[in-house]
Amino acid sequence: MARYKREEVKIQAWENHERRKAELEMKKIEMKAEQMKARAQEKLASKLATARRVAEEKRAVAEATLNEGAARTSEKADYIRRTGHLPSSFFSFRIPSLCG
Repeated sequence: MARYKREEVKIQAWENHERRKAELEMKKIEMKAEQMKARAQEKLASKLATARRVAEEKRAVAEATLNEGAARTSEKADYIRRTGHLPSSFFSFRIPSLCG
């Protein structure tokens, strides 16, 4: 019976040791997973910030283009009002010839 008890204690000690090893390994894996998750979140946040910045730049360019067009149109309208004539650049498109 004493031999059985000694064997039982050894088995219990081995089991506890293996459990602690497994728990430590599990903690390591969890920490590594958390680090990977944090890196992935940072990467995505960076991508979102870049996309936001590029979108703002594109909006600024589009607004500048719109303002340029509006300014040109306003200048032509002022010219027409002042002179009563259409500027020569007003009809800058080609009229297809009817002959031919």
